[in-house]
Amino acid sequence: MSSSAFDRYYWDANNWKLGFIYFCRADQRILVPKRLRGLGWTLNFARPLALPFLGFLLAVVAGVMELLNSFGGSGDLRFAIKLLLVLGLIAVCYRLSIPKADSEGSDQQGTGEP
Repeated sequence: MSSSAFDRYYWDANNWKLGFIYFCRADQRILVPKRLRGLGWTLNFARPLALPFLGFLLAVVAGVMELLNSFGGSGDLRFAIKLLLVLGLIAVCYRLSIPKADSEGSDQQGTGEP
Protein backbone atom coordinates (compact mmCIF):
# COMPACT_ATOMS: atom_id res chain seq x y z
CA MET A 1 0.00 0.00 0.00
CA SER A 2 1.35 3.39 -0.93
CA SER A 3 1.83 6.22 1.52
CA SER A 4 -0.81 8.24 -0.35
CA ALA A 5 -3.36 5.57 0.54
CA PHE A 6 -2.34 5.84 4.20
CA ASP A 7 -2.75 9.61 3.97
CA ARG A 8 -6.17 9.19 2.41
CA TYR A 9 -7.26 6.96 5.31
CA TYR A 10 -5.67 9.28 7.83
CA TRP A 11 -7.39 12.43 6.57
CA ASP A 12 -10.80 10.77 6.15
CA ALA A 13 -13.01 12.18 8.92
CA ASN A 14 -15.03 8.94 9.01
CA ASN A 15 -11.99 7.12 10.45
CA TRP A 16 -11.84 9.43 13.50
CA LYS A 17 -14.44 8.63 16.16
CA LEU A 18 -15.27 11.50 18.52
CA GLY A 19 -12.54 13.46 16.74
CA PHE A 20 -9.60 11.79 18.49
CA ILE A 21 -10.04 7.97 18.34
CA TYR A 22 -8.61 6.51 15.12
CA PHE A 23 -10.43 3.43 13.81
CA CYS A 24 -9.55 2.28 10.30
CA ARG A 25 -9.47 -1.40 9.35
CA ALA A 26 -7.73 -0.71 6.04
CA ASP A 27 -4.78 1.05 7.72
CA GLN A 28 -2.23 -1.59 8.77
CA ARG A 29 -0.38 0.59 11.28
CA ILE A 30 -0.92 0.09 15.01
CA LEU A 31 0.24 3.62 15.80
CA VAL A 32 -0.63 6.69 13.76
CA PRO A 33 0.18 10.36 14.30
CA LYS A 34 -2.46 12.27 16.22
CA ARG A 35 -4.90 14.32 14.24
CA LEU A 36 -2.89 17.43 15.07
CA ARG A 37 0.46 16.21 13.80
CA GLY A 38 3.46 16.84 16.00
CA LEU A 39 1.55 16.24 19.23
CA GLY A 40 2.31 12.53 19.50
CA TRP A 41 0.66 9.32 18.38
CA THR A 42 -2.56 7.46 18.89
CA LEU A 43 -3.55 3.85 18.47
CA ASN A 44 -5.47 2.48 15.52
CA PHE A 45 -8.16 0.73 17.54
CA ALA A 46 -9.27 -1.28 14.49
CA ARG A 47 -6.06 -3.35 14.73
CA PRO A 48 -6.29 -6.44 16.96
CA LEU A 49 -2.87 -5.78 18.53
CA ALA A 50 -3.66 -2.21 19.58
CA LEU A 51 -4.89 -2.99 23.10
CA PRO A 52 -2.20 -5.60 23.88
CA PHE A 53 0.39 -3.09 22.66
CA LEU A 54 -1.04 -0.44 24.97
CA GLY A 55 -0.92 -2.91 27.86
CA PHE A 56 2.68 -3.77 27.02
CA LEU A 57 3.70 -0.09 26.99
CA LEU A 58 2.00 0.52 30.32
CA ALA A 59 3.65 -2.58 31.80
CA VAL A 60 7.10 -1.44 30.63
CA VAL A 61 6.62 2.02 32.13
CA ALA A 62 5.27 0.61 35.39
CA GLY A 63 8.10 -1.94 35.55
CA VAL A 64 10.81 0.66 35.04
CA MET A 65 9.24 2.93 37.65
CA GLU A 66 9.02 0.06 40.14
CA LEU A 67 12.66 -0.85 39.53
CA LEU A 68 13.65 2.76 40.10
CA ASN A 69 11.79 2.80 43.40
CA SER A 70 13.25 -0.50 44.58
CA PHE A 71 16.88 0.33 43.76
CA GLY A 72 16.76 3.89 45.01
CA GLY A 73 19.71 5.74 43.56
CA SER A 74 20.50 9.39 43.25
CA GLY A 75 18.22 11.95 41.67
CA ASP A 76 20.48 12.26 38.63
CA LEU A 77 20.38 8.52 37.96
CA ARG A 78 16.60 8.44 38.29
CA PHE A 79 16.30 11.38 35.89
CA ALA A 80 18.62 9.74 33.35
CA ILE A 81 16.67 6.47 33.42
CA LYS A 82 13.35 8.27 33.04
CA LEU A 83 14.76 10.29 30.16
CA LEU A 84 15.98 7.13 28.41
CA LEU A 85 12.56 5.54 28.92
CA VAL A 86 10.78 8.50 27.36
CA LEU A 87 13.21 8.70 24.43
CA GLY A 88 12.87 4.96 23.85
CA LEU A 89 9.09 5.18 23.82
CA ILE A 90 9.24 8.09 21.38
CA ALA A 91 11.56 6.12 19.08
CA VAL A 92 9.30 3.04 19.15
CA CYS A 93 6.16 5.08 18.49
CA TYR A 94 7.81 6.98 15.66
CA ARG A 95 9.06 3.80 14.00
CA LEU A 96 5.72 2.01 14.26
CA SER A 97 3.79 4.97 12.86
CA ILE A 98 5.68 4.98 9.56
CA PRO A 99 3.83 3.05 6.83
CA LYS A 100 5.69 0.05 5.45
CA ALA A 101 7.04 0.42 1.92
CA ASP A 102 4.99 -1.03 -0.87
CA SER A 103 6.66 -4.32 -1.79
CA GLU A 104 4.44 -5.00 -4.83
CA GLY A 105 5.96 -2.21 -6.91
CA SER A 106 9.55 -3.14 -6.23
CA ASP A 107 11.18 -5.50 -8.69
CA GLN A 108 14.40 -7.35 -8.24
CA GLN A 109 16.62 -5.51 -10.68
CA GLY A 110 20.28 -6.26 -10.51
CA THR A 111 19.85 -9.54 -8.65
CA GLY A 112 20.01 -11.72 -11.75
CA GLU A 113 16.58 -13.17 -11.02
CA PRO A 114 13.79 -12.93 -13.62
